[in-house]
Amino acid sequence: MLIPHSEIPFLDYSLSQRDKPAFIAQLRDKFINGGFVYLEKGPVPTEVIDKMVDATTKFFALPPEAKDACDMNRVAHFNGYLRKGPAENPTREQFNYGDENITLEEGSPEYHKIHGSTPWPDDALFPGCRAAMAEYYKHLKTLAMEFTGFVSEALGLAPDALDQLLESDVSKRQLRCKLLCYPTCPPSTTGFVPHTDSNFLTYLLQPSEQLGLEFQKPSGEWVGAPPIRGTYIVFVGIVLQKITHGLVKAPLHRVVSPTQGTRYSVGFFQGVSMDTKVAEAAAKFQFPQEVLDMKRAREEREGESTKEYVFTEADHLPAGEVVLNFKLKAHPLVAYKFYPNLFPKFHPDGLPAKYANAVH
Repeated sequence: MLIPHSEIPFLDYSLSQRDKPAFIAQLRDKFINGGFVYLEKGPVPTEVIDKMVDATTKFFALPPEAKDACDMNRVAHFNGYLRKGPAENPTREQFNYGDENITLEEGSPEYHKIHGSTPWPDDALFPGCRAAMAEYYKHLKTLAMEFTGFVSEALGLAPDALDQLLESDVSKRQLRCKLLCYPTCPPSTTGFVPHTDSNFLTYLLQPSEQLGLEFQKPSGEWVGAPPIRGTYIVFVGIVLQKITHGLVKAPLHRVVSPTQGTRYSVGFFQGVSMDTKVAEAAAKFQFPQEVLDMKRAREEREGESTKEYVFTEADHLPAGEVVLNFKLKAHPLVAYKFYPNLFPKFHPDGLPAKYANAVH
């Protein structure tokens, strides 16, 4: 079942210039009550998006050996190529990259290494695509910075209130872009398991006609989020949910692989400063009663708990450390090669056997 067109939470970005109060009111309603919007008429030029889509399809069409040369296990920063499933019949392929103007200062904590260089395909195999991807990244970063101010106002805060969660130097704000490919698979194949995004905000481009992305409704029913040209699905991440004490909620979503054709998507993931401690940051914000009343109405309507928001032990750690811990568990070879002091903590039984040939 798809989300009925009449229920798709469209948000016209151009309204922010024509009638900002109306734009902010719509964003507030859609984020509090649904956790995501279909952002249309955004500021990213169509030609920039088209070149990015072209680069995405060209990357996944590269020969297997060219993609394997970009393997994520080659660098410490969790950028590069990752494949789920066997090489001859994967259920998902992805390629992560970010801004590479990173200088690690002496004495920096280990989690500051999570951003950095990317292993790229040879330019001769991928002509012009890396430049197109860099241009797209630049435009999405600009969009994310502006949209953060709109989210702040939608929550009843000053436009720059959420900036304290981010690096003060805009050039050092690190975001990650992820190219995704879901090949044809048997019916009901899971391309991406149900999850909530662990970051602050996500900007998802769905350039393919193939369906796949689904959100879970409060009733537990899964509904498809159709790809609509000219839109981004912008949704709340867990960090923003926690910082607002559940005022806005990160939607649970999954991807079901296509049974015909190939589904491509491009995710742009905005996090907070690596040194931000979520529980500490959450204590700094006071939301107006009007906004809190909207949260209470949602809780009553959907049968949510109205108890005080409870923070976990991880919420008192720097956000970068939380991210690194998660990634080190998920990527044992990266942990083994680049984080030897932390490897035993997450892999006490040693490196899994399937990686043995990669270290000898």
